[in-house]
Amino acid sequence: MRGHMRSAYMEATLKVDSFTRLKQSCAGSVEPANLRRLAGYLQGDEGEIHYVFTGNRVSDAAGSQRNSIKCIIYGWFFLIDPVTLEPVRHDLQIESTLVVVKDESMLPPLDMEADDEDFIVCDGEMDVLERVEEEILLDLPVTAIRSAVTGKSGKTVVAGARPSSAPAATKKNSPFAKLAELKKK
Repeated sequence: MRGHMRSAYMEATLKVDSFTRLKQSCAGSVEPANLRRLAGYLQGDEGEIHYVFTGNRVSDAAGSQRNSIKCIIYGWFFLIDPVTLEPVRHDLQIESTLVVVKDESMLPPLDMEADDEDFIVCDGEMDVLERVEEEILLDLPVTAIRSAVTGKSGKTVVAGARPSSAPAATKKNSPFAKLAELKKK
């Protein structure tokens, strides 16, 4: 029998062993701004994130059992476009399988990992919203991550800040333009 947990906003910790052994699932939703580490990348408060976690315990050919959790995360929110500095909608459609191990010694060598599985170390309990946030951060486009740290000019900016209405800096002449002027003389 499958156990289900459902909530509009869930602050829950999964007990990985029983969650996977009993093949339980949990589902819920969260506003993007409520995910602390994601908030720095957002442009505005609009958006929605939904998630479904399903536990499973599988045995390999040698009889060893592995705990796995299937994560499905979908929704949308606005990021800042690094070129135009305008909000751009980012749609989420994440599906991952997490193989949960108790310590780092149980991690396989990187070249032995399957492409459709991610191994994570977990001491027995997993915070659902932290895992949702981690999966989303891994899914963000590189340009969004870079633009949250630097503006298109390379100067540090606050993520989500609106461009200032101050006049643009005076345009610097290219050294080649100066050289062309000198050649004309």
